Amino acid sequence: MVITATALPDVRADAPPSPPHRRLPIVDLVAVVLFVAAGIWLTAALWRVPAGATIIANEDDQAFFEWMLAHAAHALTHGESPLFAGEMNTPAGVNLMANTSILGFALPLAPVTLLGGPALTFTLITTLALIGTPLAWYFVLSRHLVRNRWAALAAAAFCGYAPGLAAQAQGHPNLVAQMLVPVIFWCVVRIHHSPVRRGLILGLLVAYQFFINEEVLFLLAQALAIAVLVTLAGTPRRLLRHWRGYLGGLALAGAVAGVLLAYPMYVQFTGPQSYHGVPKIVGSSFGLDVLSYVSFPPTTAFGTNPGAEQLATNPVEANSFFGWPLLVVLALLVLWQVRTLAVRVALAVAAWFTVLSFGAYPEVDGHPLGPAGPWRELIKIPLFDSVVPARMGLAVIPAFGVIIAVSLDRLLSRDRRRWWPVRVAAAAAVLFALVPLAPRPLAVRPKTPMPKFLADGAWRAYVPSGTSLMYADVTSHGDIVAMRWAAASGLDFALARGYFLGPDPRSPERIAMFSTLYTTTSMRMMMAARTGRPSRIHSLDVSGATNDFEYWKVGAIFLPDGTPNAGAIETTVRRLVGRPGVRVDDALVWRIAS
Repeated sequence: MVITATALPDVRADAPPSPPHRRLPIVDLVAVVLFVAAGIWLTAALWRVPAGATIIANEDDQAFFEWMLAHAAHALTHGESPLFAGEMNTPAGVNLMANTSILGFALPLAPVTLLGGPALTFTLITTLALIGTPLAWYFVLSRHLVRNRWAALAAAAFCGYAPGLAAQAQGHPNLVAQMLVPVIFWCVVRIHHSPVRRGLILGLLVAYQFFINEEVLFLLAQALAIAVLVTLAGTPRRLLRHWRGYLGGLALAGAVAGVLLAYPMYVQFTGPQSYHGVPKIVGSSFGLDVLSYVSFPPTTAFGTNPGAEQLATNPVEANSFFGWPLLVVLALLVLWQVRTLAVRVALAVAAWFTVLSFGAYPEVDGHPLGPAGPWRELIKIPLFDSVVPARMGLAVIPAFGVIIAVSLDRLLSRDRRRWWPVRVAAAAAVLFALVPLAPRPLAVRPKTPMPKFLADGAWRAYVPSGTSLMYADVTSHGDIVAMRWAAASGLDFALARGYFLGPDPRSPERIAMFSTLYTTTSMRMMMAARTGRPSRIHSLDVSGATNDFEYWKVGAIFLPDGTPNAGAIETTVRRLVGRPGVRVDDALVWRIAS
């Protein structure tokens, strides 16, 4: 997410614009065709049956985003706020600005959601992200950083399909959609040429990126700060001679973005269900293993690397895995071009984010490395406390991409004929080091079908206005399945529970927690669902359940056929409610609210 040249003479930052081409260069056509084909190929399994397929590695977040997309469409058609949702986690609701609501996609694509469903929109966004990100890098690199467009093409492919991006494509389209990152970076670099016009544009771009993903924007801001420091340390005149233009343009951009984002940020940080910082276990333990950087990815187009799985927190956060051949080649290229400002900036950015990605307590092959890392202190600082440390590794990808682009451009330059065979061999070594990292298409499986009780609308007779439905399987998996069903229905019904980030009511600091807090009632139901054994229920449990159901505004509890451990769940709910469920189509239903 980050990087490239900074106002750098040695990489054409101050060069006049190239004269317009009368026809599109063949490399540009190749780039467009290649990246469009790659994006469709990687998501082909989703496109076959968008409404019926779920990504195997990350069913939870796919369902979460489908619900967010459904809510954006629902909010537009019902005149509600897209920043807060009362249709989940009743009665408290969910602060959507404090969650990843991808409003930058969800609102413009609401017509697609209304016509084809949220699953289709999710598939479309994932595909567009896998197409748009490498394309954006290609056009910025080829127009502003390097002359050789084939070099830009190779680097852009790496920036768009590196192992970290391929892993995040398994359910996190918001992190894959980095098409604005190179544009924002270069807009900052060149802002002194036209402070007013570029300042306005930059402010709009920053605001829009905010509604796609804030983490990426935060990483980009760090990268820009590093670029400024490296430039000031090496060639300060390049920045200082244009300081008025830079400060004026950035001030205008900040003002524009501030006006557009003031209210959404107010809702995010002080609104209902706002919180401070990610759950402590995420901030302290979700780091990348040091060994993961030199290892090959767990899955690629060429097969699997089972030993690498243990080096990542989970398959989706495998944000490094560059392989030792690429790191060796990049190290040699950096030594060769250390005087090039773009390379120095990229190296500094890569070093900073690599160290941070190790988390608070770095490990090597699962074993503690020794002293705590800098993340242990940084996590105490606002904004850093809201970021998953493993995702810092995503910023290393474009840093390496810049080194690749600049290196291939220099190696393949027609102006440099000395040592031509050696240059070709070196360029080939770069490309060969990239080949083993080629991504594999997304693997999917069928979704749990929506029960007829919901699909046919029979639930309406059991859920009075202002009340919610509660799926009797209150495990995390059950919450996810219920969210997907609600999203597919267009959020016609509210859910008592859900999968989201909200404030932990037990935390005085309002630290975030995942999902709805478990009470004694939901714990009894959850244990039955997990173990397959009915929970023992006492008289206090029954009275507590009555209070909980009333607080959650539960209109009805439903248990569809085919739910895992349905027998144990049915017995537990019957004991809590005090009566057996009623058979309605393919589900048992307990009416709670009259």
